[in-house]
Amino acid sequence: DVLPKYFELRKCFATLKRALESSDCLGLVAIDYPGFNMKLAKLAGALRKPCLYVAPPQVWAWKSARVHELAENPFVKLAVFFDFEETAYRSAGCDVVRVEHPYLSTKSPEAEESSSILLLPGSRKSQALRNLPLFLKAVEVSQMSKAISHLDYVLLAARQELVPAFERALLQFGNESLSQKIRVAVAPPNANDRNALYCRAKFAVTAPGTATLELALSGCSMAVCTKPDFLTYCLGSLFVKTKYFALPNIILDRSVYPEMIVVPGHERHAVAGLVKEIADSFASRRKPNADILRSRLSVGESLESLMAEFLRKFV
Repeated sequence: DVLPKYFELRKCFATLKRALESSDCLGLVAIDYPGFNMKLAKLAGALRKPCLYVAPPQVWAWKSARVHELAENPFVKLAVFFDFEETAYRSAGCDVVRVEHPYLSTKSPEAEESSSILLLPGSRKSQALRNLPLFLKAVEVSQMSKAISHLDYVLLAARQELVPAFERALLQFGNESLSQKIRVAVAPPNANDRNALYCRAKFAVTAPGTATLELALSGCSMAVCTKPDFLTYCLGSLFVKTKYFALPNIILDRSVYPEMIVVPGHERHAVAGLVKEIADSFASRRKPNADILRSRLSVGESLESLMAEFLRKFV
């Protein structure tokens, strides 16, 4: 997915490199996106400027050699959310601190459950548009059940610029009556509003990522599904070494939420799996308990105190 944006990203990196090299720049705060931020963190170390890296590379899943590069950089401090991340980095000699997941501070609403199923196909446009036809086909088939046919569907875009692409995809799907039942909306930027939306939903079909963890912490049942591009699928099959790929399952180390990685050419199997999960959820009325997951994440200091500590370096 990154390859088509190579030159755009290269231009962005050049801009940030110049900013980091400026005498006006005192330090670097990086969040996630290792292919980009690892290079900036290395440059910050060479310039002897402090770097706070929140959500660093997933060395426990693939490219474990990155841990040594970070361990050798005395100017970088890592902030991680999960215990297995802290273990991996600390054992390699990195300066690492565990922080409490910010979503834990959201307040659970008292509103009644709605009659909506959420569709979250992904935050990257290319990924979302690959996943969306599978999600829509699963919804189309599920509509044949009387227990589900009356429900509404909310197609959540991670940001406003994805809305037109989603609306075009709905028109191209070719089922006008289904398209009229699906409302395209932008995911609330405020965590409390997202939590309220997730708490009220009856079920969610989602791509892997942060959304799976937020849905789980909100107590929403879900199925996790993604259709990677062919190159990503091949590379992932070779190099990614994890038992699960949905964050809640990884944290709990058990299959609580069903996962599906769509093998190219086997889309029908994925659709059938999603339809089954939607039907099973309504048949059992299962509501996963988020308490264990919350207890696993309510460890460490707050991001606010971590940032305050980082800023004191420059006072």
